[in-house]
Amino acid sequence: MESTFRSDGLSLSDEALVEMLRLDHEWALKEIFDRYNVRLFSMARGVLKDEATAKDVVQNVFIDLWNRRHTSNIRMLLPYLSRAVKFQILKQLRDSESREQHFETARRIEYANQTEEAINYNELEALLEEAISKLSPRCREVFELSRYENLSHKEISARLNISPKTVEVQIGKALSLLREKLGWFLPILLILFF
Repeated sequence: MESTFRSDGLSLSDEALVEMLRLDHEWALKEIFDRYNVRLFSMARGVLKDEATAKDVVQNVFIDLWNRRHTSNIRMLLPYLSRAVKFQILKQLRDSESREQHFETARRIEYANQTEEAINYNELEALLEEAISKLSPRCREVFELSRYENLSHKEISARLNISPKTVEVQIGKALSLLREKLGWFLPILLILFF
């Protein structure tokens, strides 16, 4: 669990910041922004390949976080924010004037939307969880740290006391096995759940 130190010396967890946000403390939003802005911006810029658009996407996520502070059910802050950025990226690509550049991505998104309507969201999540449970314990641990906690290879390496190359190999194995088990569902599941 990440924490931050405020100027008054208090160390705040993500959970405490979310609670302060629900109580209308604007400084909690600033703390959350300071903590996660760079990571979320990097994620958006990596997909969109445009700094201004990536900044807009991240800004929209934080505006939405503030607007939904009373109604959202946030269990883990970073995965919540990461998923929100991914949905904003998908929306941006769908609404983008440069549709030709993103045609393939838009086609996949449209297919994912059709599939989501045809198959219950919970069933997809169960399908993914079942496939992940079939991974070896170490492979599953590395994959979950990468996808659920959004840790870099270096961070996973340090946490598990293994080499970055081992992390890379384990993630490659996980994706290969998941692709084998889930087939064409895998890209959709990765968009929806990570």
